[in-house]
Amino acid sequence: MINRVSFLLFITLFIMGTIFAQEVRKPEAGQAYNAGNSFAKSRKYKEAIVKYLEAIKVDNNFPGANFNLAFCYEKTNQLKKAESSYKNAIKLDGKFAKAYIALGNLQLKIEKQSEAINTFKAALSFEPNSAKANYGLGKVYYKQKKYEDAIKYFQNAVKNNPKYARAYNYLGLSYKGKRQYKSASEAFEKAVANTNKNDLKGNYYYRLGEAYVYSKDYSKGESALQQALKITRKSNIKAACNFYLGEVYKNKNQTQKAIQFFAQAAKNRTWKQSADYEIDLLKNPEKYSY
Repeated sequence: MINRVSFLLFITLFIMGTIFAQEVRKPEAGQAYNAGNSFAKSRKYKEAIVKYLEAIKVDNNFPGANFNLAFCYEKTNQLKKAESSYKNAIKLDGKFAKAYIALGNLQLKIEKQSEAINTFKAALSFEPNSAKANYGLGKVYYKQKKYEDAIKYFQNAVKNNPKYARAYNYLGLSYKGKRQYKSASEAFEKAVANTNKNDLKGNYYYRLGEAYVYSKDYSKGESALQQALKITRKSNIKAACNFYLGEVYKNKNQTQKAIQFFAQAAKNRTWKQSADYEIDLLKNPEKYSY
């Protein structure tokens, strides 16, 4: 969830990026548009929608108003209208990269994967170095489990934005999908290094630790998972960290310590069955000998 400071910075950049990019032909349209921006800054999206519609009615060749309208429709969960308005912005400005990216992300969210692929590829046709368009296309392929294609576009994203933590994260997840755990851990390390948000950093440390466990580098796995436990506030991530720390200590032959961490993981419904099995396996190995 975007915190208040991040949101205000985002919405300011979002509005300023469109207000200066568009030529307003009629003063009435500009006044309505600016009023819409003021409402959007205050998260009064319904009021902003009214003003953007006024601006478009006065000036029907106004890509920025259509883009901001789509953003507000999306914020109020009017997703069909948001999709239509993003498309209108693109019709009016065929190289409106932010509109293509926003439309592609929306189409991915509403499970229009083929359309999202076409939208992101259209953006890349005239802006091939767009980190966000490459990232968006990579996410579609990741969701389709086309990991090789996903890796290609995530690599392009981080090439063009070396501090793109989210792209490194999905790059790591894509390598994990291919069971290339060394490459996954390298990507997760960069995801950790390039984010200052504790909720994300905790997630990335967990995924880094998990990748190390899968690659049997238990010491590094232990360190990363302990870091994740310190940082994260999410109960599912804590439980996952406890489970994989149990795996670490099981493989280090520290049975009692492993049981302690599995027991912590078992308190979480998602991890209970797996953790209980591991505990029983450690306490009663004879039951599983054949």
